[in-house]
Parts: sequence; C-alpha cells; structure tokens
Amino acid sequence: MRSFAKFIVLICLLAVVSSCSDDNHPWAKYTSAEGGFTVMMPSRVKKSEKKEYTVFGKQITHFVTWKPSSFAIDKFKLFQVSYTDCPPRIAADSALLNSALDSAMAIRKKDFTEGDLEAENVDLNGYPGRSFIFVNKDEDVAIVRECIVNNRKYDLTVVTKKNYKTSAEVGTFFNSFQSLR
Repeated sequence: MRSFAKFIVLICLLAVVSSCSDDNHPWAKYTSAEGGFTVMMPSRVKKSEKKEYTVFGKQITHFVTWKPSSFAIDKFKLFQVSYTDCPPRIAADSALLNSALDSAMAIRKKDFTEGDLEAENVDLNGYPGRSFIFVNKDEDVAIVRECIVNNRKYDLTVVTKKNYKTSAEVGTFFNSFQSLR
C-alpha cells in the first residue's frame, strides 16, 4: 500500500512538472500556407474552424490557437490568429476597407463586452488595421488587432494576465505577423 502511495505521489509530481513546462512554452514560426501568413507564437497550436457571422456575411472562420495547460494558465491564456475571406472589392477601395475594419471591430468587441471600447487605427507590420484592449474584472487583458490583406481579414488576439511582464512575448507575436502574398 505504501509503494502505491509513493507511485501516486510520483505521478502527481510528474504531471505538475510537465504541465509547468508549458509556462516556458517554446516559440516557433508558424506558417499557414492555406491562411497565407506567418507568425511567431508558442508551439503546439491547434487548428479549428467555425461557420459564423462576419462583416462579410456568414462564412467559415479559421483559427490557429495556443492555450496553456490548466496548470500553467497564470500568465497567458491565449494566442490566436483567425482569418476569413474578404471580397476583393473591399481591399481595392480604401473607404470600403476602412468601413469593413470598423464594422469588424464592432462585431469583435461584442465578444468581450456590451460596453463601449475605443478602437484605434494601427499599422500592423505595414498593413492598415484596428486595435483595442479590454481588461475584465479578473484583470485578464485581451489585445485584439485586425487587418485586411490580400483579400483576407486577419484577427490576432492575445489574452494575458495584467500583472505579469508579458510585453516581450506579446510584441513578438504581433510584430512577427506577415502575409505570404
């Protein structure tokens, strides 16, 4: 019975140690040929897709997501790139492009709050876009940046804890995004 208890303790310790290794999440360059982009983000991402309402109507949105294990969730909660197709006429007209970005941000803000969030114009590595930051009562911080490039709307999102020094990782993620075309 005593050796069984030692075995259980050993298994628990191994589970904690291996899950804590997610806190040191190794980063890698992720390339999506089908999505037409590259980005640096924690490795071991998951891909998914979902049909949802977008600024361009109901269509499939593709997601590339990294989430930590439940034991390593104290610093980061999410790194995600999502993309959906954009009609070519939108990207060809700057007024339509800006209107689409504004509408897309209005839809995206509702994922976080019904309240008003200020979005700002940003340059996402040479691509015109929009961005907002949301902080909830639990001090989780969500940073969302969107851009339209080569007939695709990209949404880059990071959710992190407020009181951790995460600016280097967040900067690496956003600053590394590039369109392949």
